[in-house]
Amino acid sequence: MTRTFIIGSTTALLLSGAASAEFIDFDGIVSTNSQGNTVVQMYGVYDNSDAVALNIFNADIGTPDGFIHNDVQAAAGGTWNPTASLDIPGFSDSGNDSYVTIGYGVGTEAATNSSTLDPGFGSGIGGTIPVNAGWFNGNPVNEQTVSAFAGGVDGIVGYAVMIGQFVFSGDIFVFNAEMAANTGAGTEVSFGAGAFQIPAPGALALLGLAGLVARKRRD
Repeated sequence: MTRTFIIGSTTALLLSGAASAEFIDFDGIVSTNSQGNTVVQMYGVYDNSDAVALNIFNADIGTPDGFIHNDVQAAAGGTWNPTASLDIPGFSDSGNDSYVTIGYGVGTEAATNSSTLDPGFGSGIGGTIPVNAGWFNGNPVNEQTVSAFAGGVDGIVGYAVMIGQFVFSGDIFVFNAEMAANTGAGTEVSFGAGAFQIPAPGALALLGLAGLVARKRRD
């Protein structure tokens, strides 16, 4: 089987190969940081320990009051680019910063994070993510493989890669996106779609906030 896959809407790769990694869903680990803000670390979860994360696309992500940035570009509104998420006392704090990534770290690892915003992100500045934007691994040679995942809020167990950190002041968060992965260079690309939100969908409906972000889920 052969498929054509576009990373970041710019680079076409013709890929073929054997068995693919199957996407299960997105899941989030939720905590409260020292500033009292809610922190959601989002993961893409697979059933295969050989899965290699490629990109996130068609994202629809939001929270009522916008996301918090505390990176080196905070004065300009903050950026979703993880290379700016450093730890500089009194200036920037990666634990209180929203960013996207494809498995790479921030803080002391930010300089080597090659996750890249696709053109749909625009400038990548600000407290929101444009609908249908995405991000991808800008250094395919450095394959971002998954690791064992014990489950987040939704209790999804499998193998996962971190795809972003989202910091906000309230307790409402919705995340919908699609994700692509393979099992290494030259192998078939598999696609999956999923959703995650806090509080649970029924609670959002009771609050009259079910339409905060257009809900999309495609198999």
